[in-house]
Amino acid sequence: MKKLAVLVVPLWCAAAGAPPAIDSLVDMARAVPGEFAADAMIRIAAIDSLEKARRVRLLEEAFQRAAESQEPYRRRAGITKVVGSSGFLNRAFDQDLDALTLRLRVVEALLPLDKDKARDLFQQIPPIQLSKLTCAQFLVYDVARFYQVLGRVAREGFTPKQVEKREPFRLLLQHAGAVASPAQVIPAAQMIAKSGLPDADFQAVAAAYAGALGRIGGDDRSFTYAHSTGPAILALVDELKARKMSPLPLLEGYRLYLVSNLSAPRCGDDDLMLSFGQSFGLADGGPLVIANDIEYFNKALRLPPLQLIGESEATPSKVEGAAEGLRTCEDTDCQSIARKFRDLILRPNGVAFAPADKETQEWHASFEDFLNALASWKENDNVPAAQLYRNKCGVYSELLNTVTKQEEREAVAHALLQFVQASRFQAENRIQWFLPVNALLGRAALDPANMGKLMPEFRQSHDPIIALYAQLEMLAPRTPDRIMPLL
Repeated sequence: MKKLAVLVVPLWCAAAGAPPAIDSLVDMARAVPGEFAADAMIRIAAIDSLEKARRVRLLEEAFQRAAESQEPYRRRAGITKVVGSSGFLNRAFDQDLDALTLRLRVVEALLPLDKDKARDLFQQIPPIQLSKLTCAQFLVYDVARFYQVLGRVAREGFTPKQVEKREPFRLLLQHAGAVASPAQVIPAAQMIAKSGLPDADFQAVAAAYAGALGRIGGDDRSFTYAHSTGPAILALVDELKARKMSPLPLLEGYRLYLVSNLSAPRCGDDDLMLSFGQSFGLADGGPLVIANDIEYFNKALRLPPLQLIGESEATPSKVEGAAEGLRTCEDTDCQSIARKFRDLILRPNGVAFAPADKETQEWHASFEDFLNALASWKENDNVPAAQLYRNKCGVYSELLNTVTKQEEREAVAHALLQFVQASRFQAENRIQWFLPVNALLGRAALDPANMGKLMPEFRQSHDPIIALYAQLEMLAPRTPDRIMPLL
């Protein structure tokens, strides 16, 4: 990683001092769809050599363009125990191109530059409204970053006079009482516990949150995904106790939240989402394995006069429904490609080919045949376009990890780029469509000696999004920690 820094930083510094190049890049950004325009402007605004006023203007423009993103919120695959699309979708959302995350990135970037502007823009973010999920859906919402930024704005975004007028309190009170989805329960509790509000204000915010908890229900997919809520509630209980305030209203709200959701209709595949067995130390000093939120409440949280949560209160009214579209590669074309790929990396006895085996003419011929078969893999009426796109890009990515020669890596990368540029899937879902390109650009940045030779092809792409990001990687390169999650 240190070697990468040596390669990238001089290029970044040289490019940062070239206003015409930056002007051109900003013009390119303005011509692409909103999520890409906003992302590019945020990255350009991070260039320290730009004057502060221009950085602020770029961030304001990015905030406005973020509204055009096809995805309003960051999401995660709630089920990862089934081989399928989960990994691809998680990486797609890790690009931080949803509307809410883009706006939050703007606020974070503005806080050290212009805290008044940062606060004002944060307050312009539309209220979080997460639709209730059905059991057929496996993507759940992830809004944790909103509450992290909310906490920062409350601590850093107000003047002493505004603090005296209790404006941070009113901001936190508004959002604590608006918690309406299981996806908000943990991050909101964590934010309140660390808010640092004066006692009276803290108690009012905690009470608003407790009241909101009892009203949450009707979304088992999100509830089951956010099952490890106990520790976050305990941290808030401890903070209340430290301030000599009763945690009973909070615990009453939390108990109602658990019982209402546990006794409601549940999804039939909840077992694919759960991961129990964490160990927590309690007052007696002995380790206790908490199997689930019921046991955590009963053994670590409950205080008299609250009753234990019994079996009758935790029994679902019915169990039915399961995620759809999670499993992939069930059609004959995909299975044929999978068999060919297996034959390319494994001998008939299941032993992987050694590096020396991949130097033979026979193996290279098999590689060429597979690359041709992959290029010929087309859409059909039985497989959704999104599924084919994810499957095919996944195979290309695995192939990049398999080949050892530079010319083979270049051939795979070129084939993947050609496929992405020709795909009609961009119109349906821009964030998913862009992931393979973003990952390829990241590979080129991490391995400039080999993959870097593809950069001219990226920069000359007829697709304005690809051409923009190729230029962006030169002028405002990402650090390795921003690239690795995409690979």
